Amino acid sequence: MKRGKLIVIEGGEGCGKTTQAELLNEYFLERNLPVYLGREPGGVAPAEDMRLILKNKNYEISPIGELFGFNFARSEFYDKIVIPNLEKGINTILDRSGWSTEAYQGYAGGIELETIKKLNEISTRNTKQDLGIIIDIDPEVGLKKEIEKDRISQKGLEYHKKVREGFLDICKKNENCFVVDYKEGDIERMQEEIKIYVDPVIL
Repeated sequence: MKRGKLIVIEGGEGCGKTTQAELLNEYFLERNLPVYLGREPGGVAPAEDMRLILKNKNYEISPIGELFGFNFARSEFYDKIVIPNLEKGINTILDRSGWSTEAYQGYAGGIELETIKKLNEISTRNTKQDLGIIIDIDPEVGLKKEIEKDRISQKGLEYHKKVREGFLDICKKNENCFVVDYKEGDIERMQEEIKIYVDPVIL
């Protein structure tokens, strides 16, 4: 059986990645391609519970605590959903991935990147994405757009500038990663650009 493709949509706060992931899911369905749409952290009950903890504004969590929290959720999700889906030939679209952990807890949080990459590899059973899309947005714009004011979105502009720099650097270092600029009020145009990179992977 042909393995499913793993596609991740990434970016900073307010970039519209969730909307783009949903539109991409619809694109797969329209073409009668097997597809699953998920998010990190989440997908299974333990991971969704951890998501609530990590985003809770009433908690103070260190970057190291965040690192282990996200990877706990990631391990459960990949073990129960992502890997089985890929093995069944189901294409999987994810809203965030281990690259977010590198950008947020590494570039912005100060944790050594090699440590994060190793934990990500363990949590995903070394499952690699076939394609990554980074939606690039100015943090000043993104933070103003962010509706869900959770603990991480409230970390401040300088933190989120480092996150942006991290995502762009990650993309430079991964040949299967591409940047799509955020375009205010032009969701469809962004989706068309994303499809340019998706089509060669799924066709």
